[in-house]
Amino acid sequence: PEFYNDGAAMSVESRLQELGLSLPELAAPAGAYVPGKRAGNLIYVSGQLPLRDGQLIAPEVGSDVTVEEAYEGAKQCALNGLAVLKSVA
Repeated sequence: PEFYNDGAAMSVESRLQELGLSLPELAAPAGAYVPGKRAGNLIYVSGQLPLRDGQLIAPEVGSDVTVEEAYEGAKQCALNGLAVLKSVA
């Protein structure tokens, strides 16, 4: 996939790299579900946990979680979802 930044085509992974981010390896499903499924021109991604290298990096928000920890957890969930999209696309 590509998007445009100031008129130049750039891949999503190039933009992530520019931001100092990278897509993680897909985590093994922790239950009986499929991480992502393509249906026509749509891809459905199941719920993502804030897992990094197999470890939960942010507990449930609302307990003793700082704003920064919640932000990092949300960012990791988004990266994990993008990794699923890439694997299915």
